[in-house]
Amino acid sequence: MSETMTGAANWQATLDLDELKTGGMSVWKQDGQQIVLCRTEEDEVFALDNRCPHEGYPLNTGDLNGCALTCCWHNWKFDVRSGACTMGEESVRSFPVRVVDGTVEVDLAEPDPSAAWPDLLKSFDEGLRKHQVARSVRDGVRLLQKGFDPQRLLACIALYDARHGEYGSTHATPIAADAGRLLERYTNLKAMYPIAVAIDMCGDANRLRPARSRPDAIPGGDLDGLRKAVEAEQVPRALGLLRGAFDAGVALPEIDRWMFTLISDHFLNFGHDLIYLTKVQELLQRLVPQAGDRELIEEIYGGLLYSICTGTREDSLPYMQGYMTRFAEFETQQAQAWAPARTGPGNPALAEWVRTAALDGSLKDAVQRLTEALACGTSLEQLARALVSAAATRLLRFNVALDTDPSVAETWLWATHRLTFACAARLAVERMDDPRAVHFLLQSLAFTHSGRGMDLPPDERSEALAQPMELDEVLQAIGAQDCSRALAGTLHHLDDPSRRQALREALEDLCLSDSLVRPIVVVHAIKTLVVAFEEYEVAADSPGRALPVLATVRMLSSPIQERRIREAVQRSIEWVGEGKMPRKLTQ
Repeated sequence: MSETMTGAANWQATLDLDELKTGGMSVWKQDGQQIVLCRTEEDEVFALDNRCPHEGYPLNTGDLNGCALTCCWHNWKFDVRSGACTMGEESVRSFPVRVVDGTVEVDLAEPDPSAAWPDLLKSFDEGLRKHQVARSVRDGVRLLQKGFDPQRLLACIALYDARHGEYGSTHATPIAADAGRLLERYTNLKAMYPIAVAIDMCGDANRLRPARSRPDAIPGGDLDGLRKAVEAEQVPRALGLLRGAFDAGVALPEIDRWMFTLISDHFLNFGHDLIYLTKVQELLQRLVPQAGDRELIEEIYGGLLYSICTGTREDSLPYMQGYMTRFAEFETQQAQAWAPARTGPGNPALAEWVRTAALDGSLKDAVQRLTEALACGTSLEQLARALVSAAATRLLRFNVALDTDPSVAETWLWATHRLTFACAARLAVERMDDPRAVHFLLQSLAFTHSGRGMDLPPDERSEALAQPMELDEVLQAIGAQDCSRALAGTLHHLDDPSRRQALREALEDLCLSDSLVRPIVVVHAIKTLVVAFEEYEVAADSPGRALPVLATVRMLSSPIQERRIREAVQRSIEWVGEGKMPRKLTQ
């Protein structure tokens, strides 16, 4: 496709016009560049890059029929007048041509790289729409070659996800943020390795979905009005109020406070919305500001708000009602007696008390211990870290047999969500300067405590002991699904900062190595890995700081059921044909 030139023309003589037969093609090469010259039956001459944008095979080996050039390798077709692809995916670059004194000249001046961005982004989005992963990856590489910021490319994926997600933002948005962390190590064109995971998830989640309409802005909105609209599931009104707030210049930290408040009102969507909000904040913080960012940010937040409006209020379900009732009683009776502490020395004993109850106490005991710890002034941050440790232990205890048991609903992914939500809750209490932040602790406790049904029986649990081994041996143990040896080696590598960094990088590489297949499984592995090492660093000298990493390695070194077609058939027969619902051990 022709592009805008910014410098002086660079006309190069190629061959005599008489050498180019009517209806034929000829290749001209210079300095590693190949140009295919096409002379149509109408006696017009055009020039294209001779390398097919699909896989690089030479176009001149194909056929020219009128203005249609067909690549014989995979039957892609191009209009030689513009390079536009008429059958296939991406377009091919075209070059200006003129004939001077019987000689065909081609302008090889390089275009302004940024002038190519709009067309490439359009093709990139079309690849997302059709879930043509290779196409979006190729266009992504072309964008990176032309200086496009890889962090902004991830934001573009989140933007597409926000616009097209049927019920709002999907897992494509948080994996875009997680992929951004990996760009510290995957640089230049290799940035496409982590970016491709977000591409795959976005295409899988939004394939052929149209963009949702954007409601008109509603001026004068505030948090109270937005909360009422969300509670009533008045989606257009809620989105209009949010858009109106952005139009009015409400600062992003205030918008964040609104979003945290909305999410604190209910335990939403199995914890997804709080995770998504913390990831959106991380994603946007990495962007170098540009003109037009307000619309991008508003639409990404709009996708999240859409999810909040339409999401399941898990706190209204039977498995959560006991927790919520007790929480409500506590707030009513003791609202005046305590104020959540945010800083200070804390109380490690009370935090450990809460962690133990979240894992193994009764519902009454778990809620009582948390509320008593709060009433005693234990800091929110300290309690949040204790609940992260509890969630990591729950993941570490996961009964692997459940993942392949078609009679129950729970899988590895259900277990990972306890940990990733607990991390999001910790971030929320740090970022939300409001007493309602305590709601995230209550949600984290309930979510972790309710997962007891996924645990291994006590007599089947074992404690990992560090064992010196090389990193390659740890990876071999993971590949061989030798959990005990993988955990022992992991503990050894966590003890030393340089070994720990090498372990982290090796596990990141493993998650990007196609050892896992389904996009939803890959992104859960990556987000759990990201959280595991983040929490390791946050926990400082805590004796349980290794638990999140150990839990993640145990998952990676265990069988993971990805293809569930047969299971879907079995469950459909049982439900539709026999009226039997799948058993749920945690809901």
